[in-house]
Amino acid sequence: MKKYRHLEQYAVTEINGILEKLRQQYDMVQLVDVEECRVLEVQPDGHIHYGRECYRIWDRGFRCEDCSGYRACMTHQVREKEEHVQGGRQIAHSIPIYLEMLDGELELCAIDCVKLCEGDAPTLRAGVKPAPSIRTHDMLTQVYTQEKLFREMRQRLIERPDARYLIVYSNVRNFELVNKLFGVEGGNQLLAGIAEILRGECGPEEVYGRCQDDHFAIMMLKSRFDEARMLAQMDRARALMESPIYSIQIQLGVYEIEDPEMPITAMLEHAELALKTIRNSRTRSIAYYSPGMMERKLKDNHILTAFEQALADRDFHIYLQPQVRLDGTVVGGEALVRWVRRNGEVVPPAEFLGVLHQSDLLANLDNYVWELAVKQLARWKGTVFEPIYISVNVDPSDFYYFDVPALLAEMCDKYGVLRRKLRVEITETALVVDAIMQNRIVEQLHRQGFIVEIDDFGKGSSSLSMLKDVNADVLKIDMGFVQGGANVVRKRVILESVISMANNLRMDVVTEGVETREQVELLAGMGCEMFQGFYFSRPIPIEDFETVVGARLEEN
Repeated sequence: MKKYRHLEQYAVTEINGILEKLRQQYDMVQLVDVEECRVLEVQPDGHIHYGRECYRIWDRGFRCEDCSGYRACMTHQVREKEEHVQGGRQIAHSIPIYLEMLDGELELCAIDCVKLCEGDAPTLRAGVKPAPSIRTHDMLTQVYTQEKLFREMRQRLIERPDARYLIVYSNVRNFELVNKLFGVEGGNQLLAGIAEILRGECGPEEVYGRCQDDHFAIMMLKSRFDEARMLAQMDRARALMESPIYSIQIQLGVYEIEDPEMPITAMLEHAELALKTIRNSRTRSIAYYSPGMMERKLKDNHILTAFEQALADRDFHIYLQPQVRLDGTVVGGEALVRWVRRNGEVVPPAEFLGVLHQSDLLANLDNYVWELAVKQLARWKGTVFEPIYISVNVDPSDFYYFDVPALLAEMCDKYGVLRRKLRVEITETALVVDAIMQNRIVEQLHRQGFIVEIDDFGKGSSSLSMLKDVNADVLKIDMGFVQGGANVVRKRVILESVISMANNLRMDVVTEGVETREQVELLAGMGCEMFQGFYFSRPIPIEDFETVVGARLEEN
């Protein structure tokens, strides 16, 4: 047994011993899955069996709103309640715990310890009603609530243990933008519309409901699943909200139930894991769970567990990739974060940036990186490196957590750094998705004295109108724009036109990903004067950057 998030954690192989000890002190002890309202029976080999509904001991048809087990798990604190049953009194102490399953997964459960009390229960006063049962249908969509959905799913699995079922979990991609563009009423209208489609398509064989926010779940027989039909219904949902600047995209994660005794929460988690693999895709709408996804999740959990401590221990460093003029002069560098463990191992950014983004922790890291960059600029004051600028990346999600222009200005003022020395990179994709908000932010950054760069231009779905609407200072073109694939000549014509257009807009142009001298000469002939890529240098630690750049600066 060990502590986890302030709760006791027990393995399934030891929990029965714990329950037996408690039974020496209480009249009844049971282990409860509060999401499903089911008593958990743990077999000697550690496998779980789902027994009767726990609320039956209170002589009720549904779980009460004041369920002590549910409140205990939601608050991570022991809760107590008194029940009047058949003329007697019972007092329940609910203890929240984490139960470690055989596969290492943790499930939040409650141990209900019940004492029978002597004496009759008092008669309810006139007008006083017993605690109401939980709501079974979501008020907005009128489909099952999550709690009711879980119970119905479990009941189907109990009634037909040999049937092959699928869990389908849905997500409205970038749902927060729906509320921003159309208001809360628009978002509610979309959710109600999705629920109406579910009602029209699902028959008595399916169980469906709203889990949380914009997520719905369906449990259906595998034989009833038709991918083409399911995607067609998602297309119907797209038409519920039409806008020239935003298109609804509903994505689905599918999990085939292999073990009916698995917690419903774990089944939904498997479907959600599948969904997360296409979360950032604009073209894929459905994904299926595979065992490798759980392995990836466990690896991601390890990253998340280590992140906070690594941040506190200052294990994150900035590497700089030089930005170079045609004559070889280094004028600046892009700050790229690297996680350097105490043993010297460098964790690749691909291993942790996506995980942090999905867990809403990326903003914490970005804030840390910005301050490292500003501190470095402060150290260069009065040295040969003082003319050098540093560009930092700002993720679109950062704007939901910080007033980025004000925060960066405050950092620069704190360390006495000229604001134009800290350049701000915003991805082209972010500007296209929410051009109105981002243009407002660009204007705020300009008022604070920052130079703004559009990053990864040409890597996503570019919008030339975005260049008209967003008054940025620097256009960073991804070299992949002309590399590989068919129609290379046509791509080069487009690239030359983009560079010419940017120059006419009085925007500086930086081409990223330059790897050969031939590429440098090609781009220079098109009018590009600034480059960044492996041909000049990989991202390197500050010390190496100073060694390489310092030698060149001294030569000049």
